[in-house]
Amino acid sequence: MLKVDLNKEKSLVILKPNGKLNKVDFIKASKIIDPFILENKKLNGLIIYVESFPSWDSFSSLLEHLKFVNNHHKKISHVAFVTNSLLGSFAQNFMDYFISAKIKTFPYKKLEEAKEWINTTNIKRHGLSLGMERVDNEFILTLKIYGKLTHEDYERIMPLVDSSLEGIINPKLNVLADISELEGWELQAAWDDLKLGLKYGSNFNKIAVYGTSAWIEYGTKISSWFINGEIKHFDDINEAIIWINEK
Repeated sequence: MLKVDLNKEKSLVILKPNGKLNKVDFIKASKIIDPFILENKKLNGLIIYVESFPSWDSFSSLLEHLKFVNNHHKKISHVAFVTNSLLGSFAQNFMDYFISAKIKTFPYKKLEEAKEWINTTNIKRHGLSLGMERVDNEFILTLKIYGKLTHEDYERIMPLVDSSLEGIINPKLNVLADISELEGWELQAAWDDLKLGLKYGSNFNKIAVYGTSAWIEYGTKISSWFINGEIKHFDDINEAIIWINEK
């Protein structure tokens, strides 16, 4: 038997095995977990909570278990084994071959500690640091973005740009954007991105984009549809700084 507790708010599943596991147990678990993952694209954590690690009643049950793991391994961020069984450590090493998630073992009485580990390590850092330098009618806007870009972030950027360019005839805008820790845009922020380009597109001179994610170059090309000026992608922040300061 396999009890499945799904906490939708925390995106957390606790599996509580009892006795020998069979093929039907994993099929039932999938029917509970699959719709949630399909809707939310991922699961923050999976906890296997059992004092003594159970066995399988047949080889087909073991195969169904491996199938369950294979179907979910890319969608689960963290897996915790909360057990006193020595098989917990074995299972941790065993599942490393099938799961890309972070895996950790806890004593059976440390269930809350396991939950805390999953909750705290899934907290996403978010923030935006920015600055503006001016030399005559030429400006350098520096941006460092963490996490997902939001509408509120653009509400901070726009007044700074507006006040800095007020009264300047034909200003030149150079941008140094460090998006090495950027994780994407909210829908409203994507629209703000477009509005920023449409409003100041003719004033942009150079845009240096630093980051190592494969999708960044594609995003840079999309930005060039809306912004006049030279856009260049860098894998080295020092090279980006040198280029942006070149006359």
